[in-house]
Amino acid sequence: MTSSLSRPAVAVLGLVVGCVPAKEATAPGGTRVERVSPPGSVWLPAGRFEMGSPAGEPGRDVDEGPRTELTFERFQMDVTPVTVRAFAARREQVRAKDPQARWWTDAETPGDWLGRCNLGSERTDHPVNCVDWRAARAYCELVGGALPTEAEWEYAVRASTASAYWWGESFEAERVVGSVPCASRGCRGGTTPVVHAGPRCNGWGLCDMAGNVWQWTATGYQERLGEDAPAEPSGVPAKPVHRGGSWLNHVPSLFRSAHRGLAYPKNGLTGVGFRCVRRP
Repeated sequence: MTSSLSRPAVAVLGLVVGCVPAKEATAPGGTRVERVSPPGSVWLPAGRFEMGSPAGEPGRDVDEGPRTELTFERFQMDVTPVTVRAFAARREQVRAKDPQARWWTDAETPGDWLGRCNLGSERTDHPVNCVDWRAARAYCELVGGALPTEAEWEYAVRASTASAYWWGESFEAERVVGSVPCASRGCRGGTTPVVHAGPRCNGWGLCDMAGNVWQWTATGYQERLGEDAPAEPSGVPAKPVHRGGSWLNHVPSLFRSAHRGLAYPKNGLTGVGFRCVRRP
């Protein structure tokens, strides 16, 4: 699960506002050109980290180990989960790209799912939910990116931290959109609009990495980290991992940086969304 590291780690990078220079490249003929970041994304610095959780971390699950050291070149990630507005604008393109992709609108929300699907509602600035893995992958590819690998996602949420949560060792309700304060699964009622700043954003400017919606990754589930997990995703995983916790969850440990989710779509998709990455 490692990738080569050819550049030193760099300082924290902030939110990209508009399109700003991100990386130089050489075009045919030797002309210098600049690659730019799309609005609403950040460049994450190259670096190394330990994936997984230490044995003594409260709430730790056995599949969060063994801890594995990984290195990364810098890459881009969306600041927020993909919104209803953004997905709806490309819905027909997603269907054309992958006819097997599925999603549900507000009116189509199955009766046994907690909460509501956001598509087809006025909640256009909320994260899109109720989209299956294939739909998420197709969308990311359409905008020139991909779903993050599980390792990329954990590297991003940690933002150079090694604590249980990206903000520290103890749960803080203001950092997430979840049902912890009311102590019952789904009691919060649903998602909230995405944000671009404030206590729900980590040190690299990524917001709602914990809470609001779980996020699909490109990686298929393995019971152990490290050598048992594939370095690169291929095909459609039988059991894709999702990360981050959602508005449905009332157990604090599910919002930890190392927690690995797998229960969906058995429990419905009202708590699952996604964001995209772009690699140089």
